[in-house]
Amino acid sequence: MYPKKSLLQARIWLTAALIVAWSFAAQAHHSGAAYDEEHQQTLKGTVKTVNWTNPHITFHVEADATDGKPAAEWVFEVSSPGVLTRSGWTKHSLQPGDQAEFRIAPLRDGSLGGRLIQVTQPDGKVLSYTLVPPDQE
Repeated sequence: MYPKKSLLQARIWLTAALIVAWSFAAQAHHSGAAYDEEHQQTLKGTVKTVNWTNPHITFHVEADATDGKPAAEWVFEVSSPGVLTRSGWTKHSLQPGDQAEFRIAPLRDGSLGGRLIQVTQPDGKVLSYTLVPPDQE
C-alpha cells in the first residue's frame, strides 16, 4: 500500500515542479531585459516585410541613411496580433513600402533591432499599443 502512495506523491510533486519551472520559462520569454528602455531611438525608414503572426509581430524596416550612416535593415518586434488589434491596428496598418518614423527600445547587444513602441505615419497618424485591455484602463 505504501509504495503506491509514495509513487502518487512523487508524481504530484513532479507535476508541481514542472508547472513551476514552465511558468518561470514563460516569464523569462516575456521579459523585456533584451531591450534598452532607457535609450530609446527614433528612426525613419521603409517597411520591407511584415510578419503578422503569433506570438509576436515583427517588422523588417530599412532605416534611412542619416548622419553619415548607411541605410540598414532593422527588425522590430511588437506584441501579439490580438494586442495590436485591440489597440486599433489591422494587418494593413503597416505594409511593405510604407514609410514612417519608428520609436523603438533598441536591443542591448547592439544588434539592429528592438521593441517597437510607436509608429508615426507620414500623415501624422500615430500607431501605438497597450497591454492593458480597454475595459481595464
